[in-house]
Amino acid sequence: MPKKHKKPEVWTVKGRSRVKDNWKIVQPKSENAVTKAKKAYNKAETAYKKANKAYNSVNKSTDKALKAFKKLKSNKKTKKAALNKAEKKYKDWKKRAASSKKKRNRAKDKRDSAKAKLKKVTAKQDKANEAKIASAITEHNKQWNNEGHMAIYPTGGAGGAANVVFFAPVNTESESNSSNITSWPVDKGAPRSSYARVSSKTVEIDGLLSDTDAGTAHDKWVKLRGWHSSHRELTFKGDIYYKHLLISQLNRQFTGYKNTMQVSITFTFVRAAQITTSSGKKTHKKASKSHKTVAGKRSKKYTKVTIRRGDTLWKYSQKYGKSVSWLKKVNHLKSSTIIAGKPLRVK
Repeated sequence: MPKKHKKPEVWTVKGRSRVKDNWKIVQPKSENAVTKAKKAYNKAETAYKKANKAYNSVNKSTDKALKAFKKLKSNKKTKKAALNKAEKKYKDWKKRAASSKKKRNRAKDKRDSAKAKLKKVTAKQDKANEAKIASAITEHNKQWNNEGHMAIYPTGGAGGAANVVFFAPVNTESESNSSNITSWPVDKGAPRSSYARVSSKTVEIDGLLSDTDAGTAHDKWVKLRGWHSSHRELTFKGDIYYKHLLISQLNRQFTGYKNTMQVSITFTFVRAAQITTSSGKKTHKKASKSHKTVAGKRSKKYTKVTIRRGDTLWKYSQKYGKSVSWLKKVNHLKSSTIIAGKPLRVK
């Protein structure tokens, strides 16, 4: 009866695997800088949230202990032993709150540091990716091919040169800019820029998706459709060159040519706004009942004029160095229309 051969047992110890008496080095999977920075930031963010939650809990208990101590202290019938016990409990919670606050602040500093590093390495990787894509587009345009020379790719270069969709133009590329401008009458001589605002910017293109290999035109369409569905921020590079575009409309129709489809795309330009947030609760000190709250010194001196026929807010703003909006605010005006004979505060 033939002997059964057992499979050699394998042990893995700190990145090394042992088969029988032979050691083999196992190479760990490499991670790029952005992945490492993301993991570090997520870890720091979790630690900060945990520390902040602990601090809030301890702070709440400290406030509760302080209220209990003050209540006992205000009662003349409270025994000294009970008062001392309440005071000791409050001081213990206060000490724990101070320690918890330090831990939270350290966790916050680590979180902020990890966030800054993530931003730095992400910007560095985006720059490197965009440089690779620019080089790939340049090389692509040097040679003739049926794919065309218009290019669409994710802003920031995610995915590298393999994530670029090339296609050939059918009609001219077009750009449209529109603004919202008020139709209401405005002060004569007032800057018109105060009554207008850019509403949208769109780019429209028509092109052919063609195959270099079998089925690649369909793959390109699927990629475009995925970017549209996920609202991916894109860059378009043709005769028109814009970053920060979203696909607002995507259409296709099949032509009579083999492995080719016609695609029309409408891009909408998105503007980035910096949003700042403030954390923490605003505390307002309550004034004692026996004291009068003083708001501070306020000058009661101001100048009023009588409006003459033909005068406008713009004219008074130029004469007295005040803006039209300020004049409307202090005079409680809902519009820029003023009536002759009425008083108007100008200073």
